[in-house]
Amino acid sequence: MKKWLAGLTCLIVVLALEITPGFAKVTKDGIDKNNKTISLAGYDACTGKYGDYGLDDRRGQEIAIKEINAAGGIQAGALKGYTLKLKFFDDRGDPKESANVAKDVVSGKYIAVLGPTMSSCALAATPIYNRYGLADIITYANASSITEQGFDNLIRLTYTTKSIANFMIKTCKDKFKAKTIAIISENQDYGQQLRKYAKVEAKKIGLTISTDDVITPGQDVDFSSIILQAKSKNPDILLLFITYNEGGMIARQVRKMGWDVTMYGPDSLTAPKFFELAGNLDNIYITSLLSLDLKKPTARFLVSHFKKKYNEAPPLAAIYGYDAVKVAAKVIENGGIDRASFIKNLRDVKVPGIGSPMYQFDSKGDGLVPPLIVKPAQWYKNQQK
Repeated sequence: MKKWLAGLTCLIVVLALEITPGFAKVTKDGIDKNNKTISLAGYDACTGKYGDYGLDDRRGQEIAIKEINAAGGIQAGALKGYTLKLKFFDDRGDPKESANVAKDVVSGKYIAVLGPTMSSCALAATPIYNRYGLADIITYANASSITEQGFDNLIRLTYTTKSIANFMIKTCKDKFKAKTIAIISENQDYGQQLRKYAKVEAKKIGLTISTDDVITPGQDVDFSSIILQAKSKNPDILLLFITYNEGGMIARQVRKMGWDVTMYGPDSLTAPKFFELAGNLDNIYITSLLSLDLKKPTARFLVSHFKKKYNEAPPLAAIYGYDAVKVAAKVIENGGIDRASFIKNLRDVKVPGIGSPMYQFDSKGDGLVPPLIVKPAQWYKNQQK
């Protein structure tokens, strides 16, 4: 009898704690009803060879959360007035670590996860988020294969590698009047998918690929042999399907060799580190967004706070991180009040942003993005002043 009474007493105490203010548990969806907060997780490479991307992604997310909370939190729906919390995870740009991060996140208490920049990390993490029913708003990873997995729990804010590569190849022919191109790509998913789609499109429209070389990021630093090989074929355009570190080093070494070839790369080269490493930006071009205007009203809060804290204009990784939080907030306002309903409402969301005038998504989760443009690298550098 005493054991039975002791057990009953323990049960009553537990139940009392469950309903007493201050002791209520945060749900697995990250909803804290006592403190009226909603928890989001972010993940990206904050250290390692791609650290600049992840740091900026995190900074953009933090600024968006600051803005939303200062305005009173979520503006509509069942969780109106709730504020947002962010915990950010560093995957170091390593797919294995990104998978480990995903395992930590899905077992934690978050309504959604935002990130990353590196496509290889997204490809390692997204199957885990899908398996455990957690929405992933992909901030800046371009690989077409991310959404081709067929998962219903993710959307992507930026362009696919296929659309970027196709645009760049057509630009080589139509704008630069090129007949031959040389390609240098990195041996990561991002660079290899750009390379694959570019080769298909080049063959389709009759461009000749004179050389096609692959480098290893974080390992190769002397690119003289592949530059000399490319130079010997005298191509009209040198395509750089790589990220900012290697892109900047290659651009500098190309000019050091006295080769004045036109160099052309994707928006991965808009990171400030590229301009610093490249030095001379003459005759270098970059493809990016038509709509990107840091002077428009939707950008005002991000730009002012980013410049004040980091002494520069927000680069693309920060812009997509910021916009990802705004998209997540709108999904919550539209009825995404737990993990399942968040996914249900994910692809129906429409919200204005900086990276796109209006974020909308197709049945695969890819953004219905505005047109791409090509501008001199110096123009992009000037935009960041």
